[in-house]
Amino acid sequence: MVKQASDKPDKKMKSFQKIALERIYRLFELAEKAEEEKYVKRYLELAQTIGKKTKVKLPSELKQSYCKKCLGLNVKKIIEPPFLIIKCNDCGFEKKYSSEPEKRKKQEK
Repeated sequence: MVKQASDKPDKKMKSFQKIALERIYRLFELAEKAEEEKYVKRYLELAQTIGKKTKVKLPSELKQSYCKKCLGLNVKKIIEPPFLIIKCNDCGFEKKYSSEPEKRKKQEK
């Protein structure tokens, strides 16, 4: 189960952005429950579109739960410091994320 958007609202977000984030979370929940692959891809496409149109970033726990290339939920998470690697079991696509976000934020400042 994915945590709700209302658990951690951002103070700078506008009301329509909060609603958009709630819808994005709901679409990810529907994608996890969907039995047919075409519905999974459609829900993830809608979530991405809502995020782009309302200028809301997808939360990291959602970004790391699906394949960016084929929009599948059949992914494996591999932790190889300093990276978190998300590998798709369907298409073989790999995406690397930094597993040390605190260090990255300190470097930006």
